Amino acid sequence: MGFKFRYKIAFKQAWAVLTISLILGLLSTSVQIFLDLRQETRSSVEGINRLIELHKEAAQRAVYNLNYSKADEITSAIIAHPEILQATLVDDFGDALAYHARDSSAPDTFFATVGNLFFPFNSHYERTLTIGDSHSGVAKLIIELDSTYIAHNFALRAVTSLLFGLLHTFVLASVFLFFFYRYLSRPILNIAKWVNRLRTDEDIALPYTGCDEIGDLVTSFASLWDERRLVTDRLNKTIQKLSKSEHFSRSLMENAGDAMFLCTPSTKIIDLNNQAVDTLKSDKDKVLGTTLSRYSQNYTEDALIDLFNSMDEKQVCTFEDLLINERNRVFPIEARGIRIRLDDKDYILISARDITARKESEKQIFELAFFDTLTGMANRRLFLDRLSSALELHNVHQVHGAVLYMDLDRFKTINDSLGHSIGDRLLCTVAKRLNEIVPVEATSARFGGDEFVILLPEAGDSRVSCAETAVHISKKILEAIAAPFEVDGHTLYCTMSIGIAVFPEQGLCATDVLRYADIALYRVKAMGKNGFQFYDPEMQSSAQERLLIEKGLYQALDKKEFQLWFQPQVQADGAIVGAEVLLRWMHPEKGVISPASFIQIAEESGQIVEMGQWVLTESFEQLAQWKAQGLPASFKRLAINISPLQFMQVDFVGRFLTMLTDYKIPGELIELEITENMLLNNFEIASNKMRILKQRGISFAIDDFGTGYSSLRYLRYLPLDILKIDRSFVTNLRPSSEEAAIVEVIIATADRLGLTVIAEGVETEEERDTLLELGCLCFQGFFYARPMPAPLFYERLQQDMDIMA
Repeated sequence: MGFKFRYKIAFKQAWAVLTISLILGLLSTSVQIFLDLRQETRSSVEGINRLIELHKEAAQRAVYNLNYSKADEITSAIIAHPEILQATLVDDFGDALAYHARDSSAPDTFFATVGNLFFPFNSHYERTLTIGDSHSGVAKLIIELDSTYIAHNFALRAVTSLLFGLLHTFVLASVFLFFFYRYLSRPILNIAKWVNRLRTDEDIALPYTGCDEIGDLVTSFASLWDERRLVTDRLNKTIQKLSKSEHFSRSLMENAGDAMFLCTPSTKIIDLNNQAVDTLKSDKDKVLGTTLSRYSQNYTEDALIDLFNSMDEKQVCTFEDLLINERNRVFPIEARGIRIRLDDKDYILISARDITARKESEKQIFELAFFDTLTGMANRRLFLDRLSSALELHNVHQVHGAVLYMDLDRFKTINDSLGHSIGDRLLCTVAKRLNEIVPVEATSARFGGDEFVILLPEAGDSRVSCAETAVHISKKILEAIAAPFEVDGHTLYCTMSIGIAVFPEQGLCATDVLRYADIALYRVKAMGKNGFQFYDPEMQSSAQERLLIEKGLYQALDKKEFQLWFQPQVQADGAIVGAEVLLRWMHPEKGVISPASFIQIAEESGQIVEMGQWVLTESFEQLAQWKAQGLPASFKRLAINISPLQFMQVDFVGRFLTMLTDYKIPGELIELEITENMLLNNFEIASNKMRILKQRGISFAIDDFGTGYSSLRYLRYLPLDILKIDRSFVTNLRPSSEEAAIVEVIIATADRLGLTVIAEGVETEEERDTLLELGCLCFQGFFYARPMPAPLFYERLQQDMDIMA
């Protein structure tokens, strides 16, 4: 900053003024001192002469009369002057008549030096004294001057003159500097700032408008600046026009983010930018002169020439192609072409962009929109689209197709008990097996959860042949699904229910066909699952009834439409030893609805968990009330059915034990009835939960034994207490019948394992007697009592207590 300041006009101006003023001041002061020096010398000489003339006559008389005292008086008077150092009066023989002297100021070296330097004249004065008109001398008066004293006085005056001269010079220089800054430096500084602000195109006033040379300079520069602005504007317009020139076009090409090719109408490449070179992974010189069709995979040279000929200068032509580069990588591009004219010749300018990432994104979006993310199968949207297309085709060509709507049986139990990760892997394995079975032209889809659908678009020329094809594929599906699944160390067993709808039918749309297949599927589930069924129009009413029941179930709990009924369990002597809790739906319009009509629907919809918890709560409250009122000594247990889905809930055991404590009910009074199907895929989990509850005295019974897998493994390793013979073996039971042989084996097996046997569905005396002969000692059925509300059941208990009393 200091270095730059030295070059500013203000600094130079101040330096010049001060230097010149100082030099002139010094010169002026020096001249003044010189004149003072001459005047001082002259004054000193004249003073000595006057002094001598003053004492001349007296000195002559004193010498003539040899008056020593007078002579002494004269020399003493002379020496009284401060500039006189010595005074001597001598006679003509050289003898001193009188002599006076004083100390010299010589010890002051500075003033002595100044005296010798500036007063080099003779400081020794002699004057010969005569008497009368005689010209011979009779005496001499000798005087010695003190040059140091004279120099001291002169130096004081010289210093004063010098200081005053410097002060005068500084004041004068300051006045000059002020006027120079006011009328020259400051205007120039303001002009400099104004010029700098002009660079930002600010519209500002002139910094100086005087009538002097500076004002003329500002006015002239402002005019030149305005002219420059006009020239710049015209230049910018010229540059904009030049933007359409070949040079500007090349600049655009080289800086474009897309690959750009300049081709002749015959597809010959005459120029390309750096991005194009990078895209082709080649050298520019190698590409120049080749044809664009060499790198195209979709267009031959003739096809590309036809495309180029169809382009004009007014509209951009957009097309897609596959390019292959020098590294044999094939990738999709989106190209834009337009005809341009350069040097009176037609060219085709092509800009190409690699759209590999976009194509992959479109593929992902398509897959997300039309395919199931878990299994990779088609989703509902794609399936319905293909089914609609198949219906349109079949209505014209009169060929038949079929839709197989499938549901994996008991999947919800597996998913809830083993976890969703196991369930997802199971679904993927099921999807793989289905894809291995269905024909190539078929479409397999997953609608979510465990629902799968297969479209057979051309299953036969007639409804009969179409149905035969559907049956063949359905059987293969059932066989494939029945094989065990090994999933993360778990051996899982599954079955499949399949509903089949054949099309075309007059006026049916894709949604109708799918709905018919769904209705057939529910018919299969109602018939016991693990099979297939064709849609029959009569199923429509059943399906509507099912929908009404499912809808009503959602409101039944809130409206308190459920009731608990109780059916006695009696021993051979007729004493009540327990009761099974049965759920009844007191529908406001249809009256009492049996569980057989809604339990399966509740399990499939998941409502069974909430309903089961309500049953447990009501059962505990009722049992606590009966316990407080008094129970007969023969009453041992209250049997409560537990849904597999409810039992496999993570918090089931904890909530159940909490209820035992809250209602103060001994565990020995509770029996939980479970089914064989619950144990099929959840043996380890079910076993652990049962053992925990068993420690609190809870007893367990297998319900409907003999209708499932009837595996002895369950009877041997599970903490079971009771085995209930299904009513299908008891109905019309007679001695020597096949059912009697089966029941006998069941009773013998239970006896060996220490299990109590209860026969369900005993309705006649013959059935009771046959069971007694076979060794069964506990019964439940209409022969003894029908299910009844809680008040009636407790009245029955009171009757037993009165009899026992």
